[in-house]
Amino acid sequence: MNYDANSIETLTFKDAIRQRVAMYMGSADNQGVLQCIREIITNSIDEATMGYGNKIWVELFEGNKVVITDEARGCPFGLREDGTEALEAIYTMPHSGGKFNEKQYQDVAGCNGIGAKGTALSSDIFKVWSARDGQTAYLKLIKGVKEKFEIKPNFSKKTGTIVSFIPSQEVYNVEPIKIEFKEIKKMCRDWSYLMKGITFELTNHITNEHLVYCSKNGLVDFVKDNSAQPIHKTPLSITYEDGPYRTEIAMIWTNARHEESHIFTNGLENIEGGSSLTGCKTALTNFFKKKFKDEIGPEIARRGLFYAISCKAPNPSFSNQTKTKVNTPELRGLCQKATTKMLEDFELKHNNEFQKILEILTKEVKAEKVAERARKQVLEANKEIEKNQKRKVFASDKLKDAEFLGQDSTLLLCEGLSASSSLAVARDEKHFGILALRGKPINAFTNDDEKFYQNEEIKLLLSAMNITPGKYDSKKLRYGHIGICSDADADGYAIGLLIMCALYKVAPEFIEEGRLGWLRSPLYIVKEKNKESYYFTDDEFNEIRSNIKGEVSRCKGLGSLSSDQARNSMFSPEFQRIDQLIPDSETMVLLYDLMGDDSRKKHDFLFEYLDFSEIKE
Repeated sequence: MNYDANSIETLTFKDAIRQRVAMYMGSADNQGVLQCIREIITNSIDEATMGYGNKIWVELFEGNKVVITDEARGCPFGLREDGTEALEAIYTMPHSGGKFNEKQYQDVAGCNGIGAKGTALSSDIFKVWSARDGQTAYLKLIKGVKEKFEIKPNFSKKTGTIVSFIPSQEVYNVEPIKIEFKEIKKMCRDWSYLMKGITFELTNHITNEHLVYCSKNGLVDFVKDNSAQPIHKTPLSITYEDGPYRTEIAMIWTNARHEESHIFTNGLENIEGGSSLTGCKTALTNFFKKKFKDEIGPEIARRGLFYAISCKAPNPSFSNQTKTKVNTPELRGLCQKATTKMLEDFELKHNNEFQKILEILTKEVKAEKVAERARKQVLEANKEIEKNQKRKVFASDKLKDAEFLGQDSTLLLCEGLSASSSLAVARDEKHFGILALRGKPINAFTNDDEKFYQNEEIKLLLSAMNITPGKYDSKKLRYGHIGICSDADADGYAIGLLIMCALYKVAPEFIEEGRLGWLRSPLYIVKEKNKESYYFTDDEFNEIRSNIKGEVSRCKGLGSLSSDQARNSMFSPEFQRIDQLIPDSETMVLLYDLMGDDSRKKHDFLFEYLDFSEIKE
């Protein structure tokens, strides 16, 4: 193939859009189609912003047909000085329109002269009717090519524009075109808050759904209607002007753990934020830093904050054609000044509610300090673990390591040195290590991170296993398995559950991989002649109870077992019982409920599953 001058092609504007639509409409999938709808509605919004018309109709039909109608001035039509038709230029010629002249249009969303053309030329069928000056002009395009244009008398005094289009599947070819009405609803609902007094009437002719959106209070309604669990009743709000630039801001603090912002410029949502958002955030940080004497971080100051910013600016600049991020530098200073004034005014006028905000933020500051100490504790624990992992034998009387460490070895966890002493003698020293815990392990579900990671037993367990919090790696485990060794009673089961809670907090993967088990201890010992038999549950024992001829003893706990009894019952292939513990999600939810600090959930569980009728005085 020759590469020469004749290899250089020039696409027409129509072909460029139809072959490279993502360059103009953001993508070649349903998001690009949604952008088409957004561009046409935006044109009607721009007219309404200028004071022409206060109602916009949006309709969705079968076959992905969209019709948008307004009652504005109508698009200009007629011959221009160069002999071209104005209406045809608006929808087919690049960078043509009336919004380049700031005297004609101010504070409009569409200002690049591309959006309407991108919609028209990327559609299979595109129609537009424009009524003004006693006439109606009609333009029809088929796959971007003019099929019909006409001008007829209009005896009605009504003016406005109707746009009808069907996006082309061959253009938006990434996926099958399916226009979601819910997306249109969200757009128009948001716009209704931004354009106080403008009505958006929506109809889905496929489902016969009909909706009307109109807001009287703008962004104040927006934050009230869309935020959940606010901590104060009255939203903060302000409308602020600085020369040709205007902004409306509203915000409310909630019980959420994250912030949520909605940024708009000239009616378009900037999902990536931009200069206006930066200005608002700067003001929030500076304001609360003064209140908390620099002890509050930017994220803490905005934690739980739900806010919206709507700016109006002449000829705003955006990062791309889809206008997801605003770059106009003047908006940063505008929003910073507006936010500062809004906070100061709210503190004066609504001091009681302002104190509620400060109270919540104070708690967050304290919680963050605790969390930071916990993070430091984890780092210290990690250092200690990394230091200990290099040792084969730990300098601790609580831990007796196995001779061979690795995936085939098991670390036994038992309560106290008395229990561990008999197990230490009875075990297979090559493959079983023993760690003696002091009393009941700390409850990972009811204690904060700082206290949990400071616990000596937890630090020793993590070191013995070579488990680093937040950095679990099964290949680096000193022991491939853990076996819980506890008494066969309520206290013993509680110890086992607490161990499970701790491991689930630090390394849930360990349990999910089936590495946690319960090495059962005998509940009954039956001695006949010179032989002992072992039974691990009441049911097992009751089955043979009537046939027992020898001496029966109930085991009082691991500490009561001799080393021989422990060897013959817990480590003998004949009697050994190791139950693998791999709880499912429902079990873990129940574990959280019963082992957590919510007494109501424990109460509800007991009253649901405990039969009180069998309880006798």
